[in-house]
Amino acid sequence: MAAYASLLSLGHTLDQILQHPPRQMDVLAKAQIDSLLENLTLLRDFLEDFSLISGDEIQALEEKIARSAYAAEYIIESRAVDQILEDSEAGSERSCSTLFCQDLQKVIEEFSSMKKDAMKIEKTEGIEIVQQQTKAATAASFLRGASDRKNTMVGFHEDLNQIMETLTGDESNLQILSIVGMGGIGKTTLAKNVFDNPLIKQHFDLQAWVTISLQYSVREILLGLLKEIGGEEITQKNDDELGLRLHRSLFDRRYVIVMDDMWSIDVWDGIKRFFPDNNNGSRVLVTTRLSNVADNFFSCTPHQLHLLDEDQSWALFCDKVFGQESCPCELEKVGKKIVRNCGGLPLAVVAISGLLAKSSRTVEYWEHVANDTHEALNKGGDGLCLEILSLSYKHLPVHLKPCFLYMAIFPEDHKIKISKLVKLWVAEGILKPMSSRSLEEIAEDNLKDLIDRNLIQVHDFGSRNKIKTCTIHDLLRDLCLREAQKEKFLRVTMMDGLDNHSKIIDNNRRLIIQRSSDEKLCRQQVFDAMNSALCTRSLICWKSNYISIKLPVCFRLLRVLNMDDFYSFEEILQLVNLRYIYFAASLNLNLLNPLESLSLLWNLQTIIIAGTLSDFVKPTHLPAEIWEMPQLRHLKMGHGDFYLPDPPSTNSKNGRRDILVMKNLQTLYKIRNFRCTDEVVRRMPNLKKLGITYWRFPSGFGWDHYEVYNLSNLHNLESLLLNGYKNVLRNLCFPQSLKKLTLENCRVPWEDLTVVGTLPHLEVLNLIDNAVRRREWNPVEGEFLELKSLKIFSTDLVEWTADSSHFPRLEKLILGYLEFLKEIPDGIGEIQTLRSILLVSCSDSVYSSAEKIQEEQLELGNYEFQVSINGADRKKHSVG
Repeated sequence: MAAYASLLSLGHTLDQILQHPPRQMDVLAKAQIDSLLENLTLLRDFLEDFSLISGDEIQALEEKIARSAYAAEYIIESRAVDQILEDSEAGSERSCSTLFCQDLQKVIEEFSSMKKDAMKIEKTEGIEIVQQQTKAATAASFLRGASDRKNTMVGFHEDLNQIMETLTGDESNLQILSIVGMGGIGKTTLAKNVFDNPLIKQHFDLQAWVTISLQYSVREILLGLLKEIGGEEITQKNDDELGLRLHRSLFDRRYVIVMDDMWSIDVWDGIKRFFPDNNNGSRVLVTTRLSNVADNFFSCTPHQLHLLDEDQSWALFCDKVFGQESCPCELEKVGKKIVRNCGGLPLAVVAISGLLAKSSRTVEYWEHVANDTHEALNKGGDGLCLEILSLSYKHLPVHLKPCFLYMAIFPEDHKIKISKLVKLWVAEGILKPMSSRSLEEIAEDNLKDLIDRNLIQVHDFGSRNKIKTCTIHDLLRDLCLREAQKEKFLRVTMMDGLDNHSKIIDNNRRLIIQRSSDEKLCRQQVFDAMNSALCTRSLICWKSNYISIKLPVCFRLLRVLNMDDFYSFEEILQLVNLRYIYFAASLNLNLLNPLESLSLLWNLQTIIIAGTLSDFVKPTHLPAEIWEMPQLRHLKMGHGDFYLPDPPSTNSKNGRRDILVMKNLQTLYKIRNFRCTDEVVRRMPNLKKLGITYWRFPSGFGWDHYEVYNLSNLHNLESLLLNGYKNVLRNLCFPQSLKKLTLENCRVPWEDLTVVGTLPHLEVLNLIDNAVRRREWNPVEGEFLELKSLKIFSTDLVEWTADSSHFPRLEKLILGYLEFLKEIPDGIGEIQTLRSILLVSCSDSVYSSAEKIQEEQLELGNYEFQVSINGADRKKHSVG
């Protein structure tokens, strides 16, 4: 995996150098770049084809590839940094250039040698290696199945009943039902309890169970099914003959077949023709970790298994440890802590139960296990728990492995923002590029794939029903951490009781530091340890205020910097190789001046300063050179205001020069008095998210100066935040592509929202802090046809008339700080798509009308509808 990630990273670096080299850097010889790219592509394709094969020869080649790719990156990026910072004197420039070319040529020769090694391996069949891996995977699958089949059904009785009803239902045609969930969640246990149920045995004429291995064989599956059905063992016939024999055995019989642990829809496609549809209620039950496999059956809705809650986990634990006995009182508290550490995963509960059932039942020993439950799980049960979870990682396509291992950078139980994760993946250079899609789109595809494989769980959806946050189970995070640190992909450290950390982090590409209990003690220790991190290209600190120190000299090639606080923004801007900058700290006046040097960061893709701008600080100007930063993708300066300068003049001594189009720019937030001229629109054609404030125009300037009507020409803009000024809506034109609009402090009359209501794709409308004014709102029928989420905060609204004809697709209504509003319109309750109403500090009459709407929704059978109350009124009003 490390080798593949290193090739992806080098490919991105070469691509950036080719397309937009830093102005100060001499151009690399095209022949050298072409040679590198050719060998890089061949080796990348080789690793994709051989990703599931292991062996000493391949492992040695992978280690060599990683070293050479990182060496090439070091040579190229060092050259760029040296020239940008003018580290070399004019007189020594030629010798430095010669040395640079010589070093790069050595790497190219190494790549040529590795290409030959790869071609030799490709010529060998590798049958023995494949067979060894298949046997290992099959053995692990058997162990998992054997363990699961012994498990007691706890917490899945409702799931059992639902599956039983589907299997024995009145549908006469052949149906394929799938059970889906992450490894170890109990899919096989549930399927086995169904399979062994007396009602199932009575209902079906034939039953058969087959476990599918990672490297499946159609022949082995057919032989296994024939043996289960009771036929004599046949080994000499070919696959088609075996399939026909199975077909004859099943024909005109009501059968149920369980196919356990399916990893690919190709398995079903290869054998489905041998399963006759007898029109008598026959069934096939499949268990799989992959949601996309289950979705491809197009028969029954996949049955998704969920993690156990604390009560269910405790019941399973007690059953395994104590049987018919009850848990001793002195062990109950620590026992429940151990169970909580299992995170609701049945496999983990069963594994830790097996360990404790055979061990000393003392408080001291159990506390030892509670303090390091995950380590105990890895060792207990012969490592079965970890082995089962590892199968999901081992079976990942190689292009997904770096993305999955990267999840280890986040702390345990962290709610991971998808927007942040995507930006980090892009900046790290671990995404395989596709000519037809942006890197952000590729990242979202990879994320969806990991979710479909049940390696990542969706935690929350945003206002547009896109995934907003996700989580990863603690045990899967441990798996990421173990594999990532083994391959020196990243290193996570708490820096508590730091003991020779310099040796540990020396060769890791990414250093993740989490909060220490003693910040003063760790300040110098962290600095000393980082001084040895020669290979580190990413520094990510979580809640680590003590890291506000000078960064070591060896971090000059740093690419990713994520910190709560910082020593000197001027020092940060000397790290000219940075691609991603995130600070949670607030800005102050002393830190704004160095922004003039922002354009030195030739590689910069993302800069986010989340803290607020101090009130006494006047809005500052971004440097004019920002228009010459083609790599820039996301510029977000917290809640402060920044002026975006006009683009440089297009006239030069040699006549009109080419406009540098910032094709990658997608986010621009938050800009004061944004001038949307024709040239600005041409320079940022792919802008998707824009945040602007119009306030206090300079004397003599009006709306015409800012040309806000040109906003309509930002044809890819999807999200707009507008902190307004008088008559703002009457002077601008919205782009038809807009899907989310947030208005703040605009103080426009309600009737002016007609221009908003006619937007054809608008899904989210947020009206915040006196965005609109006046007492009455009467929406116009035929507007807001696609609106799904409506948020109204802090207005003087009193009377509101609306029904399903005004918001026909509304799903979510959020109302806050509306002390004058009499009630929510009765007609809102008639909207069939409505799913929730959230109230924050509203009048009593608003709460009463929400309760009435909820009663009506329940009467209509909409049991998913919810009314939620936040804030101080939660106890006073208990809606629902």
